[in-house]
Amino acid sequence: MGRRPWVALLLALVAIAASGAPGHVRPVAAADPYILESIATYRIRAEQREIGVRVELEFTNTTPDPPGRFSVFDDIRLAVHDDATNLAASDDQGALTVRDGFQRIAGDRVHVTTIQLREGVRYQDSIRVELTYVLPDGEGDGQVRVRPSVAIFPAWSFGTSGEVRVAIPPGYEMRVDGDPLTEDGNRLVSGPIEDPAAWLALVTAVAPAEHASHEATVPLEGGTADLVVRAFTDDEEWGTRTLDTVMAALPLIEAELGLPYPLRGQLILVESVPTTIAGFGESSTTGAEIPVSFDQPPFTALHQVTHVWLPPSLVESRWISEGLASQVAAAVATELDVEPPFDPVAEAEAHADAAFPLDEWSTTPDPEADAYGYSASWAFLDEIQAAAGAEAIPSVLARVAASVGSYEPGEVAPEPANDGASDPAAPLTSRAFLDHLETVTDADLAPLFAERVLREADVALLAPRADAREAFDALVASAAGWGAPDPVASAMADWRFDEAVAQIADASAWLADRRALLDQMTEAGLSAPERLQQAYRAYGGGAEAESELNAERDVVDAYVAAAGRVNAERSLIERLGLVGGHDPEKQLAMANGQFTDGDLSGSLASIAEAERIVDQAATAGVVRLVSLLLLVLITVGLVIVLFRRRAYTAPR
Repeated sequence: MGRRPWVALLLALVAIAASGAPGHVRPVAAADPYILESIATYRIRAEQREIGVRVELEFTNTTPDPPGRFSVFDDIRLAVHDDATNLAASDDQGALTVRDGFQRIAGDRVHVTTIQLREGVRYQDSIRVELTYVLPDGEGDGQVRVRPSVAIFPAWSFGTSGEVRVAIPPGYEMRVDGDPLTEDGNRLVSGPIEDPAAWLALVTAVAPAEHASHEATVPLEGGTADLVVRAFTDDEEWGTRTLDTVMAALPLIEAELGLPYPLRGQLILVESVPTTIAGFGESSTTGAEIPVSFDQPPFTALHQVTHVWLPPSLVESRWISEGLASQVAAAVATELDVEPPFDPVAEAEAHADAAFPLDEWSTTPDPEADAYGYSASWAFLDEIQAAAGAEAIPSVLARVAASVGSYEPGEVAPEPANDGASDPAAPLTSRAFLDHLETVTDADLAPLFAERVLREADVALLAPRADAREAFDALVASAAGWGAPDPVASAMADWRFDEAVAQIADASAWLADRRALLDQMTEAGLSAPERLQQAYRAYGGGAEAESELNAERDVVDAYVAAAGRVNAERSLIERLGLVGGHDPEKQLAMANGQFTDGDLSGSLASIAEAERIVDQAATAGVVRLVSLLLLVLITVGLVIVLFRRRAYTAPR
C-alpha cells in the first residue's frame, strides 16, 4: 500500500517548473531571453524494455547585443527524466557533445543535460538540434516500467513552447492521466503546449493480459486457504515473491484479527495495472480475486489480503476497514521483515492541511484526502489500541461477527467461519465501534472519536449519549442480571438517546414493581417463570411487559390465598372429607410447577381446583360420616337378622 513514484512526480510538477526545467538554458551574456520550441516523441519498445525519446529543438536567440559586446548562447540545457540513458545530440552537420548530471536547482534534484553547440548562436539567429535518449525499464524501482505486458512512463514537454507525441504500439490499450493526449491515427498528440514547464502526462500502455499462476495451500485455524498468485508472464519474480509473502502472512493475519479465515474457494491475487494515480492502490473489486498493482511494495499485498477478513458485511466505515488493514499488515510485516510504506503519525501530520473527520472519508479518489485518510486511520487505531488494550479491537470484531449488539455485555468466542454461517446482523460503523469499545473496556474514548472521527452532528450527540449511558448502566445494575430491554439497547445503539432515556425510565419503574413481585414469590415459595424476564427483555417497561407483570401477580395472589386456605386448621369433618380423596396440597404443588414453567392459565386452574377441594371438604366429610353411620347401622341390622335366624333354626 505505497505511493506510486509517478504519483509523487505528478504532485511535484510545480517544483519541477520552479527549478527552471524542462527547457533551461544559460547565455554567455547577462540577459537570457530566448525562444526554444520543441517536439518530443516517445516510442514504446516493449521487447527491448525501453522508451525511445527524440526531442526536436529549434533555438532562437532573442537577446539584443549589449553595448560593446555580443549576445551569444554556446549551449542548451534541458531537464530530462531521472532514468535517462544513452543521451546523444546532433545538428545538421552531425553529432554534438552532450554532458549530463544531477544538479540541485531550487531545492530539487534535477537531471540536467547540456548540449554543446557547434557555434555560438548570436542575436536573432536560430539553430535546429535533436536530442535523443532512452528510458529503460526500472525493474520495479524506477519511475518507468516497460514490459511486453505494460508500459508506464511520464511524458513531458521541453523549452518555452512545445508539443508531445506518443507512438501507439500495435495491440496496446492506451490511457493517459494528468495533462491530455488525444488519439491521432497511430499516435497520441498533445497539440501546442504554451507552458511546457507546467505540462505533464502519465502514459499507460496495456497489452492483453497474460498471466502465469503460482499456487499453494495454506492450513489455517478457520479452514484452508487455497492461494493462487497470478503474475504477468514477464514478471515471474513478482509472482514468486508475492506467493511467499502471502503464504507466511495468512496465519499471522488470522491470529492478529482473532477471526477465523472466512473464505471458501480460492484466494486469488492478480498482478494488475494501476487503475488510477490517486490513493494507495486500493481497488473497488471485492471478493476472492484481489488485484494488486505491480508497482506496489509487498506491504500492499498484506494490506489487501487483510481485507478478506473485513468485508463490507462486517465493517461498513471505510476508515475502520482501511485502518485495520494497515494496522494488521504492519504487525504482520514486522514478523516478516517487510518494510511499511510510512510512519502513520508522521504521514498524517504531513497531510494535516487535508484533515477531515474520518467518518467523512469519501471513496472518490483524491490524492491528498486519501493520503491523510489512510495514514490518519492507521494512526488512530494504533492510539485506540494503546488506550483500550491489545484485545479490545479483536473483541469488538468477534462481537460484531457473532451479531452481538453494542450494548450487550460479555465476551464472544468467534465461531468457525467456513460453516456456512450467515453475515452479521449489522456491520461495524463508527458509532457502533465506539459503543462496542466502551462496552468491552473501561476506556473513555468518546473525546478521541469527537476529535478525529465523528461528524459534527454525531459530536453534538456525545453529551446526551453520556447521560443516557449513565442511566443505562444504572438500569442494568438494577435489573440484577436481566440486562437491558431490547428496545432500550436498540435505541442506544441507534443513538436515539431521548427515546432511550424515556424507555429507561419506564423500564426502571417496571423493575421496581418486579422486585416487589419477586419478593412476594419468594415468600410464597414460587420461582419466577422465564417469561417474566422475556417480557422485560422484549418490551422493557411497555404495556406488554406490564400486562405480563399483572398476570403473574394475579396468579401469585391467587396462590397465596389458596395456600392460606389449604394450610389452615381443619375440623374433624373437613379432615374426614379429605381422607382418600383429592389432595389440595398436591394441586398447589402442581400449580407451583406450572407457574415456574410459565403456564399461568394451568396454574390458575390447579389453584382453583385446590380451593374447590378445600371448599367441598366439609360437605364431603358429612357425606362420609353419614355414609359411615349408615354402614354401621346396616351392619348391625344384618348381625341381628343373622342372629335371630340362627336362634330360630336351632334344635329345641
